[in-house]
Amino acid sequence: MPIYRAMRPKNMSDLATISDHIARVLPEAGTQRFAPLLLELLRAWMPIDEACIVIYPGTAAPVIAYREQPLPGDRPNLDSFIGGTFLLDPYYAAASRERRFGFFPLHELAPRGFRSSEYYRTYYRFSGIIDECGYLTPLTDGGFANLSLARTGDSNVFERTSLKQLRDMTPLVQTLMQQHWQALPAAEENSSTSLRTQLEAALTHFGASVLTAREQQTVQAILHGHTGKAIAADLGISVETVKLHRKNAYRKIGVRNQSELFYTVIQALKHCSDNQVDGDPLARLNPTRS
Repeated sequence: MPIYRAMRPKNMSDLATISDHIARVLPEAGTQRFAPLLLELLRAWMPIDEACIVIYPGTAAPVIAYREQPLPGDRPNLDSFIGGTFLLDPYYAAASRERRFGFFPLHELAPRGFRSSEYYRTYYRFSGIIDECGYLTPLTDGGFANLSLARTGDSNVFERTSLKQLRDMTPLVQTLMQQHWQALPAAEENSSTSLRTQLEAALTHFGASVLTAREQQTVQAILHGHTGKAIAADLGISVETVKLHRKNAYRKIGVRNQSELFYTVIQALKHCSDNQVDGDPLARLNPTRS
């Protein structure tokens, strides 16, 4: 779709604004000025409190490519995200497992119970984010980029008109981001080349040494923010049976609630990334459980 149709400028002044921003962004592909200028373009249309660009190169570990004004104490949160919690992020799941690319508000990707999940309570609430939307862009190495836009603090959620404007800009934003990362020098291979694949496998096999297949499916769904009702519908069982699977799984793993489950998973994933563990990371984390 041509850029001028995708963005639908209301008048010649809008078109001049678009042209001016594009003219400033294009020459900066591959430089450190690219991201701030791209965000200036987006902010010309609506307020955005915070932005972050995460790159998922091939099968390697994610990289925070650009981050605006990190909050005090934010570093441990980012370390946790890079270390494995990104596996529970709705944007990551959409791009890596479903190969969905484009513009998405958080509510279009997140399960119904996502805001009650420990991942949401730990990562979003800690970061002060009250609403998020973002662009998922495929890259030439098979990986992808996530440009996250957030409202924080006392701001309101993204309005419907703002989301529509951002969605209309998808072809432009994706093209600019692809040009930028194609212009960057290729990263040298290192020990983290396949880390993302290892972490994916570790999360998939978490608890396999002690849980039944149904208990393991229930735990995975809980971690990603699905409600008991949604899990029951997906597995074709009753809500009461889901509760029983959850109770038995928590007992076998050695946790009492969703919060302890979340932190046990994160600890297991960190152990996996540090030691390249195969199979169920829970069994290696505490052999007495198996």
